[in-house]
Amino acid sequence: AVLVPYLPYDLLVQPATLKIQITDYKYIQQVASKLRAEIGVMPDDELSFKHLIKRFNDLQAVIIPVLWGKKVQHENALHIYLPESMTTWVYLNLDVEVHDFKFWMAHELGHVYTPELRGKEAEDFADALAGAMIFPESLAATAYHDIIRSRTDKSRIVKIRNLADCYSISMISVFYEVNNYAKHHDLETIELDDDLLFGANTNFNKKHPTVSQILFNTDQPTAQAYIQISNDLFESPIFNTLQTYLLEHNKPASYVQCIFNTPLLDAKGIHAELT
Repeated sequence: AVLVPYLPYDLLVQPATLKIQITDYKYIQQVASKLRAEIGVMPDDELSFKHLIKRFNDLQAVIIPVLWGKKVQHENALHIYLPESMTTWVYLNLDVEVHDFKFWMAHELGHVYTPELRGKEAEDFADALAGAMIFPESLAATAYHDIIRSRTDKSRIVKIRNLADCYSISMISVFYEVNNYAKHHDLETIELDDDLLFGANTNFNKKHPTVSQILFNTDQPTAQAYIQISNDLFESPIFNTLQTYLLEHNKPASYVQCIFNTPLLDAKGIHAELT
C-alpha cells in the first residue's frame, strides 16, 4: 500500500470492471470476444503476450514478474487487490513453461476485471475467461469438428498438440475449451484417457523452454537483466516505483525481499541495482 502514491497512474479514475460476473458459457464467450476486439485481436488470431500486457497496463494493474522456480498450477500467479486505492498487483512467475504462461496471464486478467469475487467463485470465473480468451468459441468449434472425426486417441492427441503449438497454449487448454464448446451445444464430448493426455502435455512442455529461459537465456539472470527485461517487455512500473520509494525512505534489502518473496541474496542484488 505504501507504494501506491508512487505509481504513474491516475488514481482518481476507477479501472474498468465487469458488471456481470458469472461463468455462463455464452456470457464468458461474449466477454472474451469483446476484450479480444478491444485489444486488437482478430477472432481467429493468436492472443499474444503483448496484447495481455497492454491490457494489464490499461487497467492500472501492476505486473510483478518474479523468479520463483517451478511451482504447481495456481502458485504460478497471484493477485492482490487493494480496495482503498482500487489497484491490483499481479505476480507472474517467469519460471513456467511458455505455453502455460499465457493461460496464467489471462487468468489473472480475469481477476483484475472482477475484484469483488472471492474464493472458488473467483477462480472459476478467471479460469473460464482465460480459456475463452486464449482459445475462443470460433477456434474451439473448428477444432472440435476436426478432432471428433479422429477415432483413435493417438490421432486426437496429435491434433490437439498441433493446435496448442499453433496458438502457444497448453494442450489441456485446447482440450477443455473444445469440450466446453461441445457441452454448450449438446454435442458428443471428446473422450481421452487422462494419463495419456496429461502425459502428452508434459512431454509437449519439455520440448519448450520456460519463459525465463527465453527472456534471459540463463537460469540465473543478473539483477540488471531482470530489471531491464521487466521494464522493457512487461512495461511494469514496479521497479521505478520501488526505486523512488527506496531512495526516499532509505529502505533496506529486506524490504525488497518482502515485496518479491525472493531469497535475501537475490533481494540484495535488486536493492543494489535500484539504489
